[in-house]
Amino acid sequence: MVPVRSLAVLAVAVAAITALIVGLFWSAEPASSPTSGAAGVAARAHPTRDEGGAPPCPPAAITDPVPALSGVSARCLGAPGPVDVGAVVAGPPTLLNLWASWCAPCREEMPVLDAYAATPDAVRVIGVNVTDRPDAAAALMRDLKIRYPSLTDADDVQRALGTPPLLPLSYLVTGDGAVRRLQDVLVFGDPAQVRTSVAAALRDRGIR
Repeated sequence: MVPVRSLAVLAVAVAAITALIVGLFWSAEPASSPTSGAAGVAARAHPTRDEGGAPPCPPAAITDPVPALSGVSARCLGAPGPVDVGAVVAGPPTLLNLWASWCAPCREEMPVLDAYAATPDAVRVIGVNVTDRPDAAAALMRDLKIRYPSLTDADDVQRALGTPPLLPLSYLVTGDGAVRRLQDVLVFGDPAQVRTSVAAALRDRGIR
């Protein structure tokens, strides 16, 4: 038989190990994880002072909103209040790029997308910042000197698109409201790759 004292010592040891594991788990959570509760609601309603300098989002289009994103809310980085994403991305073809400040491949790809967006024949580019803190997102855009706008507090966009659990991801929204994931290149390495991928997706929709 195991003595009662030994059982008590064992129980204390198990409790200590459990507490240590739980502590390590929570301390490993990314510092850029999204806010929740009342603080999260406030963050979605009002930008922080640390979001200054973010490029403005395009105004909502007069045309019908994109069906897949109609009624889906997000916020333009650096601006207060929600926007209807389906209305913002409606109209001309738009490349949506899902990203986060803690995502290393996103950091590599964003300057490539920025260079592409500055070329004369580029489609409109809009970032979609997900599972992130808006202040961290804005800081990265400033550091990388990104000139295209980005939505934030945009996890609902991610859910509406049914995206796989990886970043970065790019989608092309065409003028007829179709949404297609660009899968031929996992992480764009130069503007020519972006141009080729977008052109192929437009051709598949009969758009040249």
